[in-house]
Amino acid sequence: MATPASARTATVPCGAGACGQARTTHTQNTNSTATGSSHFGNSTWGIIYRNTIGGPNAVLRNGPYGRPSPTFAATQPPPYGRGSLGIIVGSSAEKIAFGNETIFADTRLSAIHTLKYWIFAGVDSLAGITLPNIAIEVDPNVGTADYTSLVYVPDTSTAPSTPTTPAPKVWQQYDAGATGSKWFATGTTGPTIGCTQVTPCSFAELKTRLPNAVISQSLAIAKGRDTPFAGAVDGLQVNHTIFDFEYPGVRSGHVR
Repeated sequence: MATPASARTATVPCGAGACGQARTTHTQNTNSTATGSSHFGNSTWGIIYRNTIGGPNAVLRNGPYGRPSPTFAATQPPPYGRGSLGIIVGSSAEKIAFGNETIFADTRLSAIHTLKYWIFAGVDSLAGITLPNIAIEVDPNVGTADYTSLVYVPDTSTAPSTPTTPAPKVWQQYDAGATGSKWFATGTTGPTIGCTQVTPCSFAELKTRLPNAVISQSLAIAKGRDTPFAGAVDGLQVNHTIFDFEYPGVRSGHVR
């Protein structure tokens, strides 16, 4: 039976953004490691209300555990720690975004070289289900628009951006920056750069076509408006930082 991630403490060196604080090293069920803060002091994560419609729900919770084998018991723990970000969207009219409107501001899109996250779909089948995406609000600095949302589409992306066989009721990692990724830009920016919902482009192509884009408002996990969904997300990785969604809060850790 799989067990929750183990932990050991260490001390953060000066220059790491949290000099002298205690840190905890968490071993994933995938046997990789990350070093994260042992307390939950980052209060800049939360629901982005201006990008939320209807009555959906995003809540930090313990679990869920997946079923990677045909057993009665759910034994696969969340990829980091013991918790995750639970997401419930009840209808195609609803939309929710959970992210950070502070720490990514002014980051150049070209500076993002790793962008991954884990998804747990709490359904019996993925047929007709649209999974949570990554949405980045940027100033494109291309054309006449000063705002666009860049959206990763896990459902139409292909391996290695996605698992070889996407499956429900298990934790699976999606690599939004890898070959096979599908992205589009909203508004007039999409047609201007040739990255639309109809003709998406890879993350590498997106960065090439938006060489001066800067994150303006947020980087978030988003869902809707498309299909209902009940599940969870965990382990959002931006470059060498992993954001671990836990019941007490969101903690960050460094991954090599």
